[in-house]
Amino acid sequence: LGVAGGIGTTASYAMALWAMTQVPVAMVSALRESSILFALLISVFLLRERVPRARWAAAALIVAGVLALRLA
Repeated sequence: LGVAGGIGTTASYAMALWAMTQVPVAMVSALRESSILFALLISVFLLRERVPRARWAAAALIVAGVLALRLA
């Protein structure tokens, strides 16, 4: 399990480095932070955690930022 995690982490970093050669670095780093949204959704739907309003608001700001990058 640890080896699989290590391979996944290395692959993720390699993809981010490759993406930084294709588009501006700021865009890649901003989109990497969107993984927080996936963590939020996993906590809500799989782990059945109760998420406070402040965390939903933060997630909405992340979505707004991703949309702003996409539409810019």
